[in-house]
Amino acid sequence: MNQGIPDPSATAAEGDLLQRSGPLKAALVAFGQSQRFAGEFRSAYADRFATAEPSSEADYINFLDRFVLEHRTRDGRTIVEQFVASRPDLPETERAMLLCWAKVVEGIFEVERHDGDTAIMVNLVDELTYRVRSNVGPQLLKQLVPETTLWARVVPLGNDWLLSGALNSAPPEGRREMCRAAAELANTCPAAVFRNPDKLALGWELHRRLRGHFIGFFGADVAVVTGRELADRMAGFWNYHAARISAAQSPAPGETTASMNPDTPNEEQPPSVPPMSISSDLEQAETVGIVFDGVEGLLFLPEYRLVCEVFADPALIAGRRYREAVGGYLKSQSIPPIVLRRLAEQDPDRASQVFARLLGKPRFTWQRDGEALLRRYKARFFDSAPLPGVTPLSNRQRTFLRP
Repeated sequence: MNQGIPDPSATAAEGDLLQRSGPLKAALVAFGQSQRFAGEFRSAYADRFATAEPSSEADYINFLDRFVLEHRTRDGRTIVEQFVASRPDLPETERAMLLCWAKVVEGIFEVERHDGDTAIMVNLVDELTYRVRSNVGPQLLKQLVPETTLWARVVPLGNDWLLSGALNSAPPEGRREMCRAAAELANTCPAAVFRNPDKLALGWELHRRLRGHFIGFFGADVAVVTGRELADRMAGFWNYHAARISAAQSPAPGETTASMNPDTPNEEQPPSVPPMSISSDLEQAETVGIVFDGVEGLLFLPEYRLVCEVFADPALIAGRRYREAVGGYLKSQSIPPIVLRRLAEQDPDRASQVFARLLGKPRFTWQRDGEALLRRYKARFFDSAPLPGVTPLSNRQRTFLRP
């Protein structure tokens, strides 16, 4: 990303937009703080600073930046989208720039070098390189010497990126702690890692391999166990997975471990068995479905056998427990649409009967109405593309995750 020699014409256009970005950002922030959004602002502020006031001016500035660029109001639009809609006078290039600001990247960066008025930074989370500019003058960036680490927000500016919000740079003695925070962010926020297309491709490769191990252990991509058995069965699976990875990494005759790829991601090395924390609803469930879907990944589904029985015999939906179970799957915001699709696709006619009786709509058919039903109850799953269930981490990230 952002590598190579910049195109001169693009650089000139970016220079014009850079000059306009400051006044436009000020107008956008004023728009977001207007009476029109007073209720939304108070609510967002209370959520962000529920336990304490902003610890610094930078903390408040970044809250404002998130509010105007990322917060969605009741109509589903961001503040910046509504600002652009309210300004038909803006040239198309400026409108496009503002709307691109919704693609904000927040992370921990390390300054690599300077190139004129730009700072070349590596995002320690997605490990991509960013050419970063500032609309408050080049001196701000020139203060950041190579190897400086900082928490920053950047938005697209043509082929480059523009600082947005306030910087939080670390002194030299704080570098290791910032790198550790970046590694923890990579480990806990997969979407931030998968901005890197190479990481995304590798993630899907590892996802498919893990799913293959799941099928090898359970015999299929779905297994049904009791709630009491769940922890032990999953511990057995993770041990099986670790053994398969160890076997795959064992050097062949004549091959030494030194010849193996030093940048192999952590999922390709023998993983430690993760502690299995079982929620009370799963632990107390009569049955739990363990599904490893090819897209949605590993899922744990309470009372799965009960729901399967309904789709095999739609007359059972008349029973309260069955109605509650199927209705719960439909309304749950943690169960993705694929679960009901998988059940329905086994026999669409029976699925039609199940939902016709559940919803009180005799004419309901799964083939005609099923997708609309899922979009109505599970809209958030359709807002973004699914991500791999395995996050590849680099050697550098793994190093900083070690105690």
